[in-house]
Amino acid sequence: MRKIERWAGRVLVATICVLPVLGENRTQEKESGSPTEELRSLVTVALAAARAGDQPKLEEIARKLMIPNYEEWFRATFGEEMGTRLAAAYKTDFDRQEKWIPTLFTSLSNQEGKIPVEDAREPRYAGASNWCGQALVRSEKSDAVFYRVSLQDVLHAGLNRLDEAGYFTLVEGAYRRLDCKDLGLVRASSAPPPLPMPGSLRVGGNVQAKRIISRVRPVYPKEALKERISGTVRLHVLIAKDGTVEQVEVVSGHPLLQQAAVDAVRQWRYQSTFLNGEPVEIDTTVDMIFSLND
Repeated sequence: MRKIERWAGRVLVATICVLPVLGENRTQEKESGSPTEELRSLVTVALAAARAGDQPKLEEIARKLMIPNYEEWFRATFGEEMGTRLAAAYKTDFDRQEKWIPTLFTSLSNQEGKIPVEDAREPRYAGASNWCGQALVRSEKSDAVFYRVSLQDVLHAGLNRLDEAGYFTLVEGAYRRLDCKDLGLVRASSAPPPLPMPGSLRVGGNVQAKRIISRVRPVYPKEALKERISGTVRLHVLIAKDGTVEQVEVVSGHPLLQQAAVDAVRQWRYQSTFLNGEPVEIDTTVDMIFSLND
């Protein structure tokens, strides 16, 4: 479990609400049951639909995870100035996010595992990837409570993978979700880089690239091709002692390109690195370039 304390996949949140009921979030939470179980059930249903190839069900779930009345909700939750800015960003990305959510669950459905649910105010799996939860908690001005939901896959003894389903919050008896990066809730530029995992060695991306044994090229997402989107996705990667990619975190890059980059790098294999005669884990970065000219 040690390695998970630093990693997660993608980061997203959310909610639905109108002004008169915002103050009832925690009351509704208590009346409707454990948020842990409800969120776990929600993700379980979505994953089951993805594994069954039930696209209509996935699209239905995606619609329910979007935020109606979002202008009011953002202003009430984050204040007039920030709320107005976030609502404008959410409006711009609304249609793309609704179409992308089924893709997210389809990607997650390729693995099995537990579904951890944690309060963003008291994260169990804290670390570099918790910046989204920290940004939400720091910015909100209401009583909204955000939960991070992940899919934890135990690959073998002592080796786990943690992929994020997103951040959720309960409003009007339902959970909703949204994307921190698309909202412009980014890491503070003054924040120090994440510390390497205990027992791991930090190596620059250009240096570590020379140790790649097997490299899988990403599949260019059809929607990104259609919209003529290119650019670089930067990934924060933890390489196991045997050279396999253990955990991956998106640092930056266009949302339509991120999952393809993650899926490709997870299949890479590196030469093992030795320190004082012993194999060590490597903490590094990978820049995946998507070019329309390729």
